[in-house]
Amino acid sequence: MFKNPILLLTFKRPFETKKVLEQILSIKPRTLYIFQDGKKINFKKKDIDQYNKTTKLIQSYQKYKCIKYLKFKRNIGQRFLAKKVLDIVFKKEKEIIFLEDDTFPEKSFFKFCSLMLKRYEKNNNVYHISGCNLYDGTINKKINNKSFLFSKYPHFWGWATWKNKWNKFYEAEISDWDKNKKKFLNLFQVNKDEKRFFEFYVENNSKGKHIGWDIPWAYKLILNKKLTVTSATNSIKNIGFQSDPTGKGAKKFRNLKSFNLKFPLKAENIIIPNSIYDDFLYKSFYHRKNIAVRLINKIIKILKN
Repeated sequence: MFKNPILLLTFKRPFETKKVLEQILSIKPRTLYIFQDGKKINFKKKDIDQYNKTTKLIQSYQKYKCIKYLKFKRNIGQRFLAKKVLDIVFKKEKEIIFLEDDTFPEKSFFKFCSLMLKRYEKNNNVYHISGCNLYDGTINKKINNKSFLFSKYPHFWGWATWKNKWNKFYEAEISDWDKNKKKFLNLFQVNKDEKRFFEFYVENNSKGKHIGWDIPWAYKLILNKKLTVTSATNSIKNIGFQSDPTGKGAKKFRNLKSFNLKFPLKAENIIIPNSIYDDFLYKSFYHRKNIAVRLINKIIKILKN
């Protein structure tokens, strides 16, 4: 039996939900929390059909005693959903492994999270665990074949964290932006595009505009210089790109392969951000050649004129 609690967040992807759910159940979890957000008021018939199929699918697994299923009556939405479900889970649990219906994990992902949750539980520098590594699969050769590395960027395709660390920082609506804006932006003196990227998203969240739930967590971790421990081997496959994904995501990674990790893990004992990996993430997401960054820069330029 796998002892660490697992959370599966789902909505209206029955095919993907089934694949991820079957994979989770194959490791015989002690507790599996399944949350399904409520229907949107503007749902079309196709959306309603897919949503109802997802509900019936989950209900068909209720014979498994490990499953605790909650379907919200109204739509919470991406911005507040993570806080809502983790507020519920953390009333009973001190840690959680978090998956969504489009993040398909290799079985070794669970053992990796379990080991990291125990290893860094009392470490005040590490706040986030990621099983997803967006590099091309050769990063381990560039870090002396260690099994994991540290990054200043949290990633959310298969992740884990602790109750006390999440509750210390997380808020769905950023309330301290005016106070910490200068301090935060000063962290990006070298990479101006990265600075513009985060300024755009964090400021919009602080003004109440619709931004995903992950932005506040990334903001708080970067601001407070807290790190993510990331598997050197990618163990998560995003399977949601083919079925009208809820979020656009980074489609350039749609064909990213996933692999099982090898145990025992070769530990990285120096807890500092890995410059090779973080530079790769910067060039992939925040550099001016990235289409999202170009669009943000254009919007900022228009607003200033």
